[in-house]
Amino acid sequence: MPELPEVETLRRLLVSRLQGAVFVSAEAVSPVVLRNSDPVSFSAAICGRQMLDVRRRGKYLLFILGAANHCPTTEETEYRVTGGSDDEIDFIVHLRMRGSLLVEDAQTPPAKYLCASIAMQDGRELRYYDMWRWGELWLLPHNDLSALKGLVGLGPDPFDAAFTPLYLTERLRSRRAAIKPLLLDQCIVAGLGNIYCDESLNRAGIHPARIAASLSADEITRLYDSARFVLSAALGQGGSYAALLAESGGNLSDFEGVYTPQVYDRPGKPCPQCEQPLQKISFHGRGTTFCPNCQPDAGPLKSG
Repeated sequence: MPELPEVETLRRLLVSRLQGAVFVSAEAVSPVVLRNSDPVSFSAAICGRQMLDVRRRGKYLLFILGAANHCPTTEETEYRVTGGSDDEIDFIVHLRMRGSLLVEDAQTPPAKYLCASIAMQDGRELRYYDMWRWGELWLLPHNDLSALKGLVGLGPDPFDAAFTPLYLTERLRSRRAAIKPLLLDQCIVAGLGNIYCDESLNRAGIHPARIAASLSADEITRLYDSARFVLSAALGQGGSYAALLAESGGNLSDFEGVYTPQVYDRPGKPCPQCEQPLQKISFHGRGTTFCPNCQPDAGPLKSG
């Protein structure tokens, strides 16, 4: 699943490639991905909208769409976008496990697993592909996200001012659960997933099965610093990747270019902290990689 750095890298690329684009039509090939509309209302809401911005909240992408004075055709070259927040809507996308957003020429035949496409005035299309069709496409009034409970319930992003060592301490100090599943809980911190949890815990020297309430203040501060360090590195690498793709008119179709893991899914490889072999286990249904030397066991593992 794409995590915070991957989604942020995609956001930056989409802004550079779609800023100001006018959408002239929309089609939902697999309506199951439309979470609060049907194909007819989806197309009607998108038609004539101009892409003003793309924002991110956790792993959600929020396209801010302004309303044109009419729905242009592909032959028209002039259009006007009316001002004011009342004329704006939010088109929200969550990629889930296998979703991808690609900007492609309308004359290029779609690949397999196309779920929805949005045609632009300039002859391009924004296409959403999803092999499992688990992704989510929402249309909501601008800044009125109350209908999307998953988004409303998100904790702060790791770079929000609200995310501090004190905040993390308050959320963890009474929890009798293992630290890794708690970090994966988007209600505590938004955007972290399996990759960056493994990377952050390793850098902080904390075993993924440690009971959260057992962590000392120093350990929580290390975890906070480690998560921000790892994510900053990934965002830096992803930003460079997005710039290269934008220059070439490319798509972010391969998330592996965003970040090169040092720990995640590298069993037997040297730990980046001590160079001892990393170990991989199944923990709470997730593949989990850690260093037995740097992240000492906190007791019998329960794979739950």
